[in-house]
Amino acid sequence: MTFLNPPKAELRRRRLMVGAASVALTALVMFAFLIESRSGYSKPDPKLIFFQSWSADRTREDAIADQKATRAAQEAKMAQSRAYIATLQGEARAKAQEQYDAYVQGGGADKEIPYVPAAGTAPAPLVAVEPPVK
Repeated sequence: MTFLNPPKAELRRRRLMVGAASVALTALVMFAFLIESRSGYSKPDPKLIFFQSWSADRTREDAIADQKATRAAQEAKMAQSRAYIATLQGEARAKAQEQYDAYVQGGGADKEIPYVPAAGTAPAPLVAVEPPVK
């Protein structure tokens, strides 16, 4: 029945093995967290999408007018960029044209100018009203 009363050498060896195993397991868990944080395994950040809010009495004609105003603003920005590129010469013009093409390919004006209200059709701003004091 030496397992009930082991010699001191046996106790020391068991304690060293348990201590080494606990240190190794802790190091393994920490290493796994380090690798996971660097590898991009985590879920990507959520993509936030904002929507324009309109009143309930907005008509289809108002929506079409807003779309036309937005498209006109986008086209004006693109025309301004093309006019600037036309003033350049040589290598600067080629680089600017490449940047413009990449901008258009990436949906540039659509991202920069997502909404422009038509004249007179802008939604009414929200007004905060404090409750009456009793």
